[in-house]
Amino acid sequence: MINGRLIGGKATVPVIFRLPGQPDFSVDFVIDTGFNGYLTLPPQAVSAMNLPLHSSMPAILADGSQVLSSIHLATVVWDNVEKEIFVLASGYKPLLGTAMMKGYHLEIDFEENGLVSLEKIPPSPAP
Repeated sequence: MINGRLIGGKATVPVIFRLPGQPDFSVDFVIDTGFNGYLTLPPQAVSAMNLPLHSSMPAILADGSQVLSSIHLATVVWDNVEKEIFVLASGYKPLLGTAMMKGYHLEIDFEENGLVSLEKIPPSPAP
């Protein structure tokens, strides 16, 4: 289970990054159910973390404008499991998208400092 908090009206959860030759560290991400990717980080953070470039792609922003965004690879620890995921270098704050939450149940207590939880959905029983 992954736990976070509602801060300033935004549901946030921590994501642990695992970079070569460095200790693990956590970054708080705002949950964005309108983003169907994994994670976004500001380009400056991607550069500071020296995340390897995977590819570039056009992206359509919430205001309808189109930009060319770079996609990088990162190793994260998600619910105690190491995963390699795509990080979109975009915006000014870390966002967590629905691809990261696939297979999880999201619950949010909508009050300041309310609990945000992501719990793995158990497999359906075989018929």
